[in-house]
Amino acid sequence: MRHDPTLPGMPGVNPAAVALSLAVLAVLIGWLSLRPHAVPAPAAAPASGFVAARALAHVNALAQAPRPAGSRANAAARDYIAAQVRSLGLEPAIQTETVQTTAEGPMRTVRVTLATVHNIVVRKPGRASKGHAAAAGDAPAIMASAHYDSGAGTLGAADGAMSAAALLEALRVLQAGPPLDNDVLFVFTDADSGEALGTRAFLASHPWARRVRLLLRFDNPGNRGPLALVDAAHADGIALAAFARAAPAPHGNSFMAELYADIRPRNTDGLLHANSASVLQFATGGGTLGRGAVHDIPQRLSGASLQHEGDTMLALLREAGNGPLPAPGARGQVFFTVPGLGIVHYPYALVWPLTVLACVLSVLVCRSAMRRAHVAGTDIIHAGFNFLFMGCLVTFIVHLGHGALPGLDWRWDAAVLADDEGIRWQVLAFALLLAAGFIVLQRRLQARLGALCMLLGVLCVATLALVAVSWGAPGASYLLAWPLLAAQVALLMLLSQRFAGHRIALPALAALPAAVLIVPALRDSLALVSPTWLVLPAALAFTLLGLCGLLLHETGARFVVRPLLLAAAASVVLAYLATPRVPELPAPNQLVYFKDTPSWRAFWLYPPVPLDPWTRSVFPNTLHPYQLPYLFGPSGRPVWYAAAPRNDTIAYPHLLIEKLEWRGDTKHVEFLLRSKNRAPHIALRIDGAGPKQASLNGRVLTGTPYRGWRIDLYGMEDQDLRFAFDFYGDPAFTVFVQEYLPGVPERDLPPRPAAMRPALLPLTGTTISADILRIE
Repeated sequence: MRHDPTLPGMPGVNPAAVALSLAVLAVLIGWLSLRPHAVPAPAAAPASGFVAARALAHVNALAQAPRPAGSRANAAARDYIAAQVRSLGLEPAIQTETVQTTAEGPMRTVRVTLATVHNIVVRKPGRASKGHAAAAGDAPAIMASAHYDSGAGTLGAADGAMSAAALLEALRVLQAGPPLDNDVLFVFTDADSGEALGTRAFLASHPWARRVRLLLRFDNPGNRGPLALVDAAHADGIALAAFARAAPAPHGNSFMAELYADIRPRNTDGLLHANSASVLQFATGGGTLGRGAVHDIPQRLSGASLQHEGDTMLALLREAGNGPLPAPGARGQVFFTVPGLGIVHYPYALVWPLTVLACVLSVLVCRSAMRRAHVAGTDIIHAGFNFLFMGCLVTFIVHLGHGALPGLDWRWDAAVLADDEGIRWQVLAFALLLAAGFIVLQRRLQARLGALCMLLGVLCVATLALVAVSWGAPGASYLLAWPLLAAQVALLMLLSQRFAGHRIALPALAALPAAVLIVPALRDSLALVSPTWLVLPAALAFTLLGLCGLLLHETGARFVVRPLLLAAAASVVLAYLATPRVPELPAPNQLVYFKDTPSWRAFWLYPPVPLDPWTRSVFPNTLHPYQLPYLFGPSGRPVWYAAAPRNDTIAYPHLLIEKLEWRGDTKHVEFLLRSKNRAPHIALRIDGAGPKQASLNGRVLTGTPYRGWRIDLYGMEDQDLRFAFDFYGDPAFTVFVQEYLPGVPERDLPPRPAAMRPALLPLTGTTISADILRIE
């Protein structure tokens, strides 16, 4: 049976008017998509403001070498920051703590991380507490935090040095100006590049942590673009209002917060919640740093991004420093940007009431349509399932067709490094083809089921999706809640005879919240998850088009589909014409020197990648990579390996069994481990058995049985580490110990050509000193 695609009793829509409405929406969306850009201030700029050139000098000083926790470069960076703080007339305090995290894996495996961290804590007293030591002990404070460490194979210019340098420059500006009303704590955290261990140490044990009422945390996974607010899950309205009021060109939304939580986990959620302070987390997310942040070098750092981060940091510190601070117990905020209104925010407590309201309105809309427009309930269900099927089908076909184009692949890493436009045209072509394909299928279903029935099916599916999102990712709920509510209210009005004359205005107004909210989220999701996971951008695009179904119905291919297809074809051509020119960037040395106690031998190891002529000279007789389960476990990937000279300047781990006894039905083993190399990283794993309890120097590490057990130790230097393990029964097992040292013994390598390309990052490459214990 063919359904009438128009609403009963209402005239058709003028296609030109609908096209004009779409054009107005496009202009509005284009305005919304504009990105703020700051102009970096030169070194000669007035000292009263944030000067990017001064901060960049700090970046260059910090990012001279990788700075993993416990390394000499890490200590040098800490000394540099402390010296800069002292030059401003303040005295930094070094907080030294041992922090532990435990991560359980599949098949009852566990990985423990234990690190000795060194946080740099600087207190800038406010007017209220200056000169009153007794009152200062309980006065509420603001905390600005950034980490100064980096990974083992990266210089950490953006991810570490950038925010630490911005903190130093902001501290200089505030120190030169009048004092603020509230105390401000500047905390440069250690060991935060992996699992936020420094932040955990400060929040869990520092006596000043309980004073913090507002925590501003800066952590950059990118090196360009504006600074964005990426998380307010532990903030209140006062903190969000201060950001919206004071920050230059405030940017960010809680949808990005949900994406960053998956892309860049930091394992501090529980501590932030327990601390009860309002927390605003910021990040510069544009520009990839490469796998393992290997391309995170100062030369690629954007001065405009650094300036925007510093301006935002200063504005927030001044605003919060001279105003009321949030009360403890913040529960989190949903936030997003609306043109003309700025940052809109509301507490998480409103997420479920809005979701329930959307569910009620969906029922009312469907009931009204069945009564007044004689729509069948089974047709609504069919429309909902067809909407889901259309989305999956179009996504699969477009992605398959795009991948089949000869010579056009996802040049993502190359494109970002070279600022190549080719990948941008590819992403645009993908989005345009998705939109065109979906609109074609949607019109066919509208012709069969009716435009009204199709919209009702979309509303029902979106309502169910809203319930799931409110449960699993409440920060992203606004993307569905407000467009749904607008569409539902508009449809209820259209179904009544009173608003029969507003057939053009109401669908356009109903589509407005979807365009304003979903289009920026679509853009951000394409930037963050492309090209590895394009399902999310496709789902957002289909939701937008489905909610705009009534508005798009009368325009047809001539007004919408054909221009989309022409634009997609043009984008594909431009993608072909754009040639990526990847700059020559320094690369980390991937060579590993492995020195082993049981075999009393040493090896050169290298990842399973093609060898250049110089690296081939290190492995002259190796035909292909081999798997070495003895060195890296049964799941280790194959590596190139060759014999190497035994370097006596690199000591073996000091490993000694101190006790082996039975305690009832439990086998108790104690042994001593000490690094004569003062290794910044020590890895210990147990193969063949899982301890039911493990401890180190009396500190309980795990208290339940596991099949696989591993611990990573950072910053232990040369202290005695006494491990104690209890095992059920009488298992035979092996303890593997590996010490990781930065760099390799260059004197044992063939001469490296002076013009070797690419150049190598300093202090990269790894030396491993290993030993084992076999317990029968």
